[in-house]
Amino acid sequence: MVVIKEIDAPEFGKILTILYGTMGLVFGLFTTIAALMGISIPKKFGIFSLIFGKLAVLSLPIFYGISGYFIGRIAASLYNTVVGSKKGLKVEVLR
Repeated sequence: MVVIKEIDAPEFGKILTILYGTMGLVFGLFTTIAALMGISIPKKFGIFSLIFGKLAVLSLPIFYGISGYFIGRIAASLYNTVVGSKKGLKVEVLR
C-alpha cells in the first residue's frame, strides 16, 4: 500500500492541461468537421459562430487546456485541504 498525503497543485494542473487540451483537440476536430459540413452555429451569432464552428480545432484545445489547468489546481488544493486532517489516501500499487 502506498499513502498519498499531498498532491503538488501546479504539477497536477499541468497534467490536466495536457489531458484536457488533447480532449479539446478531439472535440474541436469533430466540431470543425461538422461546421464544414454545414452543421454549425447560425451566422447571426457573429464571432462565436466562427470560433466555435470552423475554428474550433484551434479554440477548443486552448479553452479546454486553460480550464484543465485551473480545475487541476483547485482539485489538488481541495484534496490537500481535506486529506491534511486525515492520514492520507491508501492506494495499492502492483509492482
